[in-house]
Amino acid sequence: MYEEILGKWLVLLNFNEAEINNSIAWISLLFLIIVSFIAYFIALLVVKKIVCRFIRKTSNTFDDELFDSKIFHKLASLIPVIMIDKGLKTIIQTHELPLIFINRCLETFYVVIFIGIVHSLLNVWNKVYSKSYKEGRSIKSLVQAIRIVVTIIGVIIIISILFDIHTKVILTAIGTASAIMLLVFKDTILGFVSSIQLATNRMVLLGDWIEMPQYGADGAVIDISLVTVRVRNWDNTVTTIPTYALVTNSVKNWRAMSESGRRRIKRCVYIDMTSVKFVDRELVENLHRIQSIKDYLDQKDKEIEAYNSENFVDDSIALNGRHQTNLGIFRAYIVHYLKNHPHIDHESSTFLVRQLQPTDMGIPIEIYVFTNTAEWIAYENIQSDVFDHILASVEYFDLHVYQRPSWNDYRTKELFSMQKS
Repeated sequence: MYEEILGKWLVLLNFNEAEINNSIAWISLLFLIIVSFIAYFIALLVVKKIVCRFIRKTSNTFDDELFDSKIFHKLASLIPVIMIDKGLKTIIQTHELPLIFINRCLETFYVVIFIGIVHSLLNVWNKVYSKSYKEGRSIKSLVQAIRIVVTIIGVIIIISILFDIHTKVILTAIGTASAIMLLVFKDTILGFVSSIQLATNRMVLLGDWIEMPQYGADGAVIDISLVTVRVRNWDNTVTTIPTYALVTNSVKNWRAMSESGRRRIKRCVYIDMTSVKFVDRELVENLHRIQSIKDYLDQKDKEIEAYNSENFVDDSIALNGRHQTNLGIFRAYIVHYLKNHPHIDHESSTFLVRQLQPTDMGIPIEIYVFTNTAEWIAYENIQSDVFDHILASVEYFDLHVYQRPSWNDYRTKELFSMQKS
């Protein structure tokens, strides 16, 4: 009806038949575009007022993430594209206008909107997945890889539509330029492969404490993307590491320690070798006053006395037969102390107090045990308490902890010699 009225007005304006036909077609197209965009804004209004209100009332968080990702806005943008597409086909058939390029643009809009919807869905998947898993799993790198693949496919389809080129021709051209692409996108390709390995093998998760000295990284993982992994170090600096480096290089991950709830103490106390000796009666009597090793000393005394009497050992010289040493009793005391420590695990983990090879620093007595907590501050407090006690107890066994002489030691000795003279 409106075309007849519009045609009469154009006749009055002295338009010929061809001009009238073209003018009606273009005016119809303009009118169609205006109506389509009005419909789009109405759809946006419905989304903001009705859909948003309905979503906020639901207890499910998935639909909230969908709304925040603007996916409903992108779906609303399909309305004007569909209306223009359908109306344009009718205009082309009626007026036989060469609007092929506009039709290609509409098909391109379809692809762009589809890519945007897929990207939004991937972002929602990443957010929901990250919130639902308490283990710190991250699929951000995998999502980014899928987004790149979807975008590349979409770009190929858009080029094929706009320039009317078959996709085989485009793929052939990409294959020809693959050497250059591999060079330009080397980090992206390596990151893509590495991110799949990290995600499937759970090699590194968000929150993991990792160490990579070659990159200066020592802290917790805060972000895993397609190309980089960000680590917040314990001094609150942030180190950025290429994703592929976590696969190709050595990484120390402390997650297993955290999950086990146990953490190792491996530290030595260096004993002055000149203070090691066989115990005499006076020292034995003093050591018997230590309640924790009294039973051990009694049992050991009986064992040694029985051995020496059976073998007719001359006790006048300590080298004859068997005798206890102050260092051996000290090790037994440490074992008993650690076994009765409330924060040392001596059942399910390795428990060892051993003597290592002597060095120029003295005899190393190594404590190799595990605490029953992996929490950092608690672990450090336990370790400090243990060695505070061990260092303070050394003198009760007539032993001395080795410490390199300082300038103050030499000065004290010199002053003592001067006073003596």
